[in-house]
Amino acid sequence: MIKQLSNSIRAKGTLMAIGILFFSCFVSFALMTMLFLVFYNDLSVSEGHAVYGSFMLVTLILCVALGGSLLFVAIRRISDPIIRISNAAKEVGKGDFSMKMDYKGNDEIGVLAQNFNLMTTELGNMEYLRKDFISSVSHELKTPIASIQGFAEMLQDKTLSEENFHAYTTIIIEETKRLSHLSSNMLRLSKLDHQFIPESTKPFSLDEQIRRSIVLLEEKWSRKNLELDIELDEIVYTGDEALIQQIWLNLIENAIKFSAESGTIFIQAKKTSNEVVAEIKDQGIGISKIDQGRIFEKFFQADVSHSQEGSGLGLAIVKKIVEIYAGEIYFTSEMGQGTTFVVKLPFRNL
Repeated sequence: MIKQLSNSIRAKGTLMAIGILFFSCFVSFALMTMLFLVFYNDLSVSEGHAVYGSFMLVTLILCVALGGSLLFVAIRRISDPIIRISNAAKEVGKGDFSMKMDYKGNDEIGVLAQNFNLMTTELGNMEYLRKDFISSVSHELKTPIASIQGFAEMLQDKTLSEENFHAYTTIIIEETKRLSHLSSNMLRLSKLDHQFIPESTKPFSLDEQIRRSIVLLEEKWSRKNLELDIELDEIVYTGDEALIQQIWLNLIENAIKFSAESGTIFIQAKKTSNEVVAEIKDQGIGISKIDQGRIFEKFFQADVSHSQEGSGLGLAIVKKIVEIYAGEIYFTSEMGQGTTFVVKLPFRNL
C-alpha cells in the first residue's frame, strides 16, 4: 500500500496537502494559544471572550497564509519537471531529438520522463533511418536514370549499327523496368510502414496461393533448370490475400535468384493448432556472417553480383508484412550451402 502511494503523484500530492494543512493549522493554533494565555490573565471574562474571538480569526488567517505558502512551494516543486518536459517537447518539435529528461522517480511524472526519453530516442533513430533512406533512394534512382540517359544519347548517333541499336534499346528497356520495379516497391514499403492492420481480410487457401506464386515465377526457375520439392498442407488462412502473396513471391524469387544452375528449392507449409509455418530453402551461395544482420534493411543487397536483378527492398517488405500479422520470420544460412527462410503466421480473428 505504501509503495503504491509513493508511485502515485496524486496520492503524494493529496498526502502532502493534508500534511501541510495539518502542520500550518497546528503551528498557528499553538502560537496563538500561547499568546492568548499570556494576555488572558490581565483580562476580564467579557474582554477575554472578545479577545479569544479575535485570536481565532487571526489564527485562521495565519493558518491560511502559512498553508498557502507551503502549498505554493510544494506545487512548484511538483510542477517544475512538468514545465521542463513541456519546454523539452517544444525543442523536440523543432527537430532536436537529443533532448533527455534526468528526472528520476516511479510516479506518473517519472513514467512520463521515461516515455519522453524513449520517444526522443526512437525519433532520433527514425531521423537517422530517414536520412539513410533518402540517401539510398537517391543512389538507387540515380543509377538506372544515368544509364537510360547515357544510352538514349548514344541512340542519337546516326552512324550507329543495327546491332548496337538493338543492344542499347534492350538496356534502356531493362533499366526502365528496373526503375518501375523500384518505384513500385518503394511505394509499397512506404504504405506498409504506415499500416498496422490488414486492409481487407477473408479466408483463402494459403497452399494454393503458394502454388500460384510458384507458377508466376515459372519462367525464372525454368530458365535455371531448377527442381522444386513442394510439400504443402491444406491450409485455410484469414487475411489480406494480395498482401500475404508478396511474402511467397519475394522469398521464392530470392531462392531462385541465388540458386545455382540445376539446383533444388524446397518449399513446404505446415499447419499447427495456432499458426502456419512455411519454409523456403535453397541450395545457393548462402549469406556471409557479416551480412546476416543486415539482410532485412532497406536497399541492402548482400551479393552485389545480383544487384541488377533487384532493389534490396524485397526482404524489408516481407518482414513488414509478417510484423503486421504479428508473425515471425527468421533464417539460417551457410556460405556455399544455401539459405532457409522460415515464416510463422499465427491464426487470429482479424
